[in-house]
Amino acid sequence: MSFSFHKLGLKAGNTRDAQSTRRKARQGMPVFTAFLLALAGLATALLLGMVIALGAIQLTIMLAGLLIFIPILLFVDTKKLLPLLFIVVFFASGTAQYFFNLRLATWMASGLAALFFARTILEKTLANQLLKDQVGESFAGATRIVVAAWIYLAFYAFSIFMGHASTAQLISVLRFCLPMFGVLFAMYWFEWSDRRLLVLWGMIVVIALAQLPLALYQHFFNIATMGWDSVVGSFGGNMSPVLVLFTVVAMLYVLARWVQGITPVSHVVGMFIIGLAIILLGEVKAVFIWLPFGVFWVVRRKVLKNILVFVMFVALMCSISSGIFMAYHALYWGNHTKTDTMEEKINSVGGYVVDPNGINYVTGEISRGASLVLWYLDPVPSIQERLIGYGPSASSTSQNVGRGYVAARYRNLQLGATGLASLLWDVGILGTLAYLSIFILGILQGARYVARSQAGPERLAMADASTVTLILLVSTLIYNRTMIDEPSIQLLCYFSLGCIVQFSRYGKPVANTAKVHSQSMPGQTPHGVLA
Repeated sequence: MSFSFHKLGLKAGNTRDAQSTRRKARQGMPVFTAFLLALAGLATALLLGMVIALGAIQLTIMLAGLLIFIPILLFVDTKKLLPLLFIVVFFASGTAQYFFNLRLATWMASGLAALFFARTILEKTLANQLLKDQVGESFAGATRIVVAAWIYLAFYAFSIFMGHASTAQLISVLRFCLPMFGVLFAMYWFEWSDRRLLVLWGMIVVIALAQLPLALYQHFFNIATMGWDSVVGSFGGNMSPVLVLFTVVAMLYVLARWVQGITPVSHVVGMFIIGLAIILLGEVKAVFIWLPFGVFWVVRRKVLKNILVFVMFVALMCSISSGIFMAYHALYWGNHTKTDTMEEKINSVGGYVVDPNGINYVTGEISRGASLVLWYLDPVPSIQERLIGYGPSASSTSQNVGRGYVAARYRNLQLGATGLASLLWDVGILGTLAYLSIFILGILQGARYVARSQAGPERLAMADASTVTLILLVSTLIYNRTMIDEPSIQLLCYFSLGCIVQFSRYGKPVANTAKVHSQSMPGQTPHGVLA
């Protein structure tokens, strides 16, 4: 009985302590602090009300964004912020721009990316040092990639000081260059669980599937008035290549999961049917290279084991490519090639891309080949301009902030038709080599990780998809300039690079990967890999 009374006494004491704690909590914050917070809130409301009364929509949105910026920066960590960044950049921003003609939507994407970068820096300054037992076997390979990124940013900063850009041009170009590096740094500095990364890759697949109804609507209702480039999905105006490339990446990720034995073939077939439908609606000629190469990269181990399987694979890819070509010809090219000569037909379906003389002095359009030839034959630059460029935005032809230092000299010509040409003009040969080294090191590290790592199938699928994604994205440097100033492609790029860095820098998952891999069945997720 005494023991029971003793327990009751303890419980009574605990109850009194809890009640005392609740009374202290109800007392709340000091009166002076509450008064200051209320005063700050009232001042903010008055300021926002005055701005709204002015009728300046852009200023109102900027101020509202600034007010949202501070609490998100303080209270939302990077691992919760990155899924939001995916939704805004891959879906919300382009949709708002296309369907509601909201030009500020591009600032919404780059602004949230800048917020993510700032939050990453804040967390890094407050985080503890990496424990030794967390370091993976390929720590040095991941570090080399990040060092290359810092070297490029150093060249970029040096070019700013040596360049000729105005303040408005610098603000415009910096909002596209710097923020997305935060994704790479966040995945290098912090350890991310496989579950979080799987959710993000799953979001890529879901967003790709959601492009089909948007592409169907744009094809059947807008193509007659807005032209072929009106089929852009949720990626904004003139972004058909982004739509198609994003879809190809989602297809390759699902295929990589099948190769690792964790996704049934029915899912792969369904994904490819929907993906091919989006590709047919998008009309992007580069898909004749992207899709066959990407599929070959993912299934290379299965295909190269047997000559018969390789022949069957080549026949299958030729059939798919021929089907896409015939569909493009029937839907888009037929009326333009019926009476042309063979040379004119080849030129109309893509031969103009590599034409070194493809310059239209009336419209200012330049072929991809001509954009590089112009830089090579330019007689003005000295050794300094060749090595470090004319500074960021030198080749810019933006109507909002004015033509850049070099672009003004070439009047209405679109000097920065490709990302590679833009890099050569802006940061020179050294800056371009530093930029390319980031992704070359990432591709080599990703291929090495997939070949040598004993990680589980989920990680290997993500690593393989990330590697082939980087290869396809690097190819766009000679196709367009989306790697330079398009947030959706930049996010896809640095997320893929970040996955490779993450897997290389940190140790293996807790699960026994070799055992899990041998016991996994198609369509089943190995136990412990998602932990």
